[in-house]
Amino acid sequence: MNDVLVNGSAAAGVPADDRGLLYGDGLFESIAFVGDRAPLWDVHMARLSRSAAALGFEAPDSALLADDCRQLVDGRNRSVVRIVVTRGSGGRAYTPLQTPRLRRIVQRRSWPAGLGKDREAGLDFHTSPIRLAAGGALAGLKHGCRLEQVLAAQRADQAGVDDALLYDANGWLTESVSSNVVLFIDGQAVTPVLDDAGVAGVGLTWLTGQVGEKIEYRRLDDRSVAAAEGFVVINSIAGIRPARSLDGRMLNIPAACRYWQQLWDELFECES
Repeated sequence: MNDVLVNGSAAAGVPADDRGLLYGDGLFESIAFVGDRAPLWDVHMARLSRSAAALGFEAPDSALLADDCRQLVDGRNRSVVRIVVTRGSGGRAYTPLQTPRLRRIVQRRSWPAGLGKDREAGLDFHTSPIRLAAGGALAGLKHGCRLEQVLAAQRADQAGVDDALLYDANGWLTESVSSNVVLFIDGQAVTPVLDDAGVAGVGLTWLTGQVGEKIEYRRLDDRSVAAAEGFVVINSIAGIRPARSLDGRMLNIPAACRYWQQLWDELFECES
């Protein structure tokens, strides 16, 4: 079975002049499927639509994307599908066509190994030396330019840790390499405001919809992190994973983490 569809047809690649390839001019969503169902599909599609509007084009029809995904996940118990929407080809250097010819690239990937262990035992983190650009027009979007995250992941791997906490250029805590962060300070769950940098994550959006006012959005800095007795990270594929350590300091796994993981399991395991 083919693992990649480009505009609905099997393909091995995209044209060399695709603007997503040349400039990162596009958006993406990585979506967890259980069978042919994606429990967080509506949240992903809402973010894709908002992000496309911010970049000045209209997202592909969600039913069309759903058909592409079902072709790729057919017959599999669990899959990850990455939807990439680029502005297509054309334009003059950085200046795009006024009416873009969008290109949708839908790729199936195997389910990540080791998630159960990570969710139980936790991850080791360090503070990333990479600082995210702050105050840009791309804050909150899942856009195609991810070089800051690539560098942060590289540094974490070189440091021998699983993940990293990232701050923006103004010193505000933003996220981890591929997840949102929730700290526990004096028993209160708090997560960074993402007005200046970072990605408004689908997993966190779902979680706040479940537990509401129990998670507070704040400006958080390194003093906030130092005061935290523990933290968790969440994304739409891996779910909720606790931190085991940060920069060599051992952390507690918050009691709320296990309850939140139970809610996550119900979302994914009880769908039929």
